[in-house]
Amino acid sequence: MDHVVVDVEIQKTIEETPGGWDATDKLGVAVAVVYEHKTDRFRIYGHTNEELLELRARLRKADRISGFNIWKFDFPVIFGLSGRARVEELRDKTNDILRRIWIAQKLNPDTFSRAHGGWGLDVVARGTLKAPGKIANGAMAPKWFQSGEWGKLVNYCVDDVTLERDLAEFVDTYGYVVNGNTAQVLRGL
Repeated sequence: MDHVVVDVEIQKTIEETPGGWDATDKLGVAVAVVYEHKTDRFRIYGHTNEELLELRARLRKADRISGFNIWKFDFPVIFGLSGRARVEELRDKTNDILRRIWIAQKLNPDTFSRAHGGWGLDVVARGTLKAPGKIANGAMAPKWFQSGEWGKLVNYCVDDVTLERDLAEFVDTYGYVVNGNTAQVLRGL
């Protein structure tokens, strides 16, 4: 199976983008990283049109795509869709861990409320994997992009993909995630 894990970092901060989180078509891809299980390697995609076309083709080719909040955020940013529109052609092969958590909690995964909070990648990775957590906050990525700090930007994105890969493998093996002292059983993809 061609299973990949993807994460994207954005060019513009949410605060400087009219429409904020819902203006996914205006945020711009700063960098995206794809981990390929078959080859056990990371692929880095930049912000040029050519690289974005390659990234989109790579995701379409994959049999399974794992990540954290990829359905509502990463895919719309990568495909330049407004209002967090969905990339329906990827639906059946998407393993969005955050979406699975919300569904397991009987929350609507397509609308965000206070009840959805508290399940970010950092807290879930630390609780589930006993990992040290994220190396930075995602709000730093646009700042690094804008100041040309490519090493920091790419390192941060690779690190997030590594956490997402390890989390997806854990969920596939054990079927649950942990947030603090709360365990949440997840249904399969």
